[in-house]
Amino acid sequence: MDLRRPFVLAAMLGSLLLTATGCASEASVNQRPHDGTGTASEVNGVQQVTLRSGMDLRFSPSTIIVHPGMVRLVLVNTSKAGAGPPHDVTFRGLSSATIATTQAGRESSVTFEAPAPGTYNFVCSIHAAQGETGKLIVRG
Repeated sequence: MDLRRPFVLAAMLGSLLLTATGCASEASVNQRPHDGTGTASEVNGVQQVTLRSGMDLRFSPSTIIVHPGMVRLVLVNTSKAGAGPPHDVTFRGLSSATIATTQAGRESSVTFEAPAPGTYNFVCSIHAAQGETGKLIVRG
């Protein structure tokens, strides 16, 4: 009788359980709810919206409502400086609204002309696979 067989089987079973747990964790991360809706405030004649993101890899708010016209979008990385991941904002079909990589504890902004009414999706290109997404709704 080979005494190694139970150990090999136990190792295989443990590996299978870890793999299944990892997949379940990844699926639950991508299904976490997003945080609210934000409406632009007018500052010096420009619509302004602040997005926050940090260790949770989520935009807050994840839905932004504006009207056609000039918009200033501010990204605040709420992670403690040097202790969190960077974030950016990349729009699909609206390249003028991109915010470059913003390090932990910093903020960046972009001013752009909001296009015709519609919905425009955006992501953090660094964490899109983890579900860091949002949408800009332009209302007429």
